[in-house]
Amino acid sequence: MKIKFILAIACLSIITSLSAQTKVPAAAMNAFKEKFPTATNVKWDKENKTEYEASFTLNGKKGSANFTDKGVWMETEKGIEKTAAPKAVLDAVKKAWPTATINQVYEIDTKDGKHYFEVEYTINGKKKEAKVAADGTMMK
Repeated sequence: MKIKFILAIACLSIITSLSAQTKVPAAAMNAFKEKFPTATNVKWDKENKTEYEASFTLNGKKGSANFTDKGVWMETEKGIEKTAAPKAVLDAVKKAWPTATINQVYEIDTKDGKHYFEVEYTINGKKKEAKVAADGTMMK
């Protein structure tokens, strides 16, 4: 009986801590609504101790944006058509991995002014990602 009681308390503690982790601060939610007022299908996840990620649909495209718990925008990731990506980006991936199949391209903008593309590709049955600048330079 004592073990069941301890297990019940442990489960309750875990559930309580998990639900607390998904609570999004009002500052982050308000900043998101201001930056993306027409976004739909918004779902929030906790990225780390002070950052939250909102996944959403905007103009029929999937995207995500990260905000701090204080409401500071950190980055936006928007899915784009492969044909909308700069040719240099696609060429760089094909040059680095000639047998790769490009699955998806995301356009990334960051708080510190960086603009690049994240290319998801499959090679030898494994999914990978590459960060590429608009001029085709591979990033780390």
